Formats: sequence, C-alpha cells, structure tokens
Amino acid sequence: MNYNNKRVFVIDPPSQCPLRSLDASKIRNYFAINNYIIADSIEDVDYIVYVTCSVSPQDVVNSIKTIKELEKHKAQLIVAGCMPGANLKELREIYDGPAVATKNIEEIDSFFPDFRIKFNQTPEPHTYNYAEMNETIFYTKHDYYSLGSLLWNYGLSATFFRKRARLNDYKKFLKDNKGYNTNDKCFILIGYGCTNNCAYCNIRRAVGNIKSKPIEDIVKEYKELLEKGNRIFHFLADDISSYGMDFKSSLNELLDALSETDKGYNVKWSLHGMNPGWIVKNQVYLIPYISSKKVWDITIAMESGSDRIIELMNRHYKVKEVQETLKMFRKINSGLRIDGLFFVGFPTETEGDFNDTLNFVKNIRFDNARVTYYYEFDYLPASKLSPKVSSEDMKRRIAIMENVFYKQKVDSLYFARKKKYF
Repeated sequence: MNYNNKRVFVIDPPSQCPLRSLDASKIRNYFAINNYIIADSIEDVDYIVYVTCSVSPQDVVNSIKTIKELEKHKAQLIVAGCMPGANLKELREIYDGPAVATKNIEEIDSFFPDFRIKFNQTPEPHTYNYAEMNETIFYTKHDYYSLGSLLWNYGLSATFFRKRARLNDYKKFLKDNKGYNTNDKCFILIGYGCTNNCAYCNIRRAVGNIKSKPIEDIVKEYKELLEKGNRIFHFLADDISSYGMDFKSSLNELLDALSETDKGYNVKWSLHGMNPGWIVKNQVYLIPYISSKKVWDITIAMESGSDRIIELMNRHYKVKEVQETLKMFRKINSGLRIDGLFFVGFPTETEGDFNDTLNFVKNIRFDNARVTYYYEFDYLPASKLSPKVSSEDMKRRIAIMENVFYKQKVDSLYFARKKKYF
C-alpha cells in the first residue's frame, strides 16, 4: 500500500505532561517513518491521534469534550494517552472507535498492520512541542544570568549564593563544551509504568506495571546523542526510581553504565520525578554524581511535608530523612537545583499537617515548585478517607504557599491555576 498521500494530525496532551508529550512526538515519528505526511492542522487529514490526559477528573471531562468535537471531522480518530487505560468506561460511553492505552502504546500497530516499521522500531524522540512547559519545569532563565543580574534579582540572600554557584559551574561547563549543543533540551525516556500504589493516583491505571527500556538500548541512544554534540540530558519515566526492577537491575546500574559511556565529556544530567524514599535509600550512589556536578537538577515528588499524610497516601518515606538528605546534597553541591511536587488538601489534612509542609518547603528552599489541589476519583482508596478538606481551605492554603515561594524568590511556579512569577 502506498501511504505517500496519507495525512495525520497528532494532538499533544492538554495537560502539557512531558511524558505523554514525548509519546505524541514518537507517534509522529511512527507515521513519518512509514511515509505519512504529518499535518500542521486538523483540516483535510486522514487520521487524527489525540493523546488524552486523565490525571484529574476535570482532565477526563475536558478529554471527553475534545473527543466529541474531534468526531465531527471526517478523519478517523484514534484516542491514545491515559484515558483508554485509566478511564476506559467513561471513554466507551461516548466513543467506540480505535483506542490505545499508554501501557500498551505499541498496540497502535494493530490499526496499521501494513506499516513496515513497527512502533517499537520507531526512533525515540528527544524533544517535544511545549515550549512553555520547557521553560517552566526544565529551564529557568535566572539560572544563567550574569552575576550583576543575580544580585539585582535576589540581593544577598541564600538564593543568590546558590544561584552564583550554579552560574560559575555553568560558565565552566560552557567553556569546556564550546562548539557543542549546550542550549537544546535533550529528553531520554527510560521506561514506562510504576511499581507504587499511591492512594490518590489515577495514572497508575493508565501506565501499568514498570516496563524499563534495556540498559544497552539507552546506552546506545545516549552515545548517539553525545556524538551529535548534545551535552545536557533530562532523564524521565513514569516512575524513574523504579527503573530496572522488571529485570533485576536498577537506576544505579543505568547511571553507572551511562557514566562509563560519557567518559571524557563534561555533561549535565537532570533526574525528574524522583521518589523521595528512593533518594534516601540510595543517597550513597547519588553522592558522586551530585558532588561532581554531573547531576545538577533533581525533581522530587514529595507531595506533602506531613508524615501522617504521606502514610495515608500509601507512600513510604519520612520527612525528616528526606530533608536531611536534600540538605546534604546541597552541602556537597551548593548549586544543585531541587524542584518539588506537592498536593494541598489531601483528605483529613489538618492545619498542623499543612504547616508541616510549609516548614519543609521553607527549610529546603526549592528552585521550582508545582503545587496542585487534591482531586478525587471515587474509585480510588483516597476517596474513602474523611473528613474532606473544603475547596475554600484548599484555595487559602494554596495562597499561603504561593506567598512563601514568592518570598523565597522561587523562579518558576506552576500551580493549579498556572500562576507564575518572574
């Protein structure tokens, strides 16, 4: 069959999720390598692939509305992303067409049996479309200001001295890598799925159990990117800390293999979505990478600063241990960027629990924070907990956290209301 005249339009997830956005980019690669034309608009196409989001009930509602609108087009719609895995019942109430869940994304091949290149044979993407999310989560312009600009923005604060250390390290990094690609963000997806069962998480239903990419495949991918001149790498997964558990390996083994591959290079690594408990247990393995400044950015899914709430979430770490570990990391690398993810308003959260979270963020002084309201699916364990936190209390607590981060001069904030400073 000749596909040269076939056109496809792929829609990225509305949530700007980096992982599913990379999936959307790979779907584009999949069609392109099989000689489809990747359209820039929805008009006059043969197929529409919509990568949905199910992280919150509102995202499910929004996805349903979009699907209904997309069905009005003549093109064949394929629904991908998290909704077919996490909310298939709701999807089938309004749509009976082709759908493929994130945890089985390779099954898109079943809709195109004549494709010569299968999905798992498709080249991995290392960029995606959302410039705004790139700037908010993965890059902060203040990190690379001149010394005078840092002093102007931060004064003689703890943030200034941390940024100055990062700036000095970055200048040396640029000098060592003159002529190489030190600007573009290079994303490496190392696996799908999750081994945890957090009480509130709907996405676990969408991504399934851990499916790690083989170490040798990631090393090959990494080597090719190094040879192309890339020097800054962002490593992502649905649950990066669980990497390798499906074949008796570990994230530590992967990092060691990658470090062997880049000997003689000055590179920077960002590790996104780290589980705080894993960081505490494996700090001895991370210390060499952080002290050498190869790892210069970590994102932790902390969720709360209250041990009681963390236990109710079915997460397994102690706040004091995490705090001590992060402070130790900053001691050995004062320029280390630490980003945090938090919930406000988890069921039964008291003012005391919330104050524990405030104290934690004040002590760590995050460089970036994503703080969201708690949202509830009635079939998940967290929905059975009571009493609930009122929406008024959630809004008030969010405002208090915003104020704390603002006073700390956190560069980029990504709140539920998408309010950002600086």
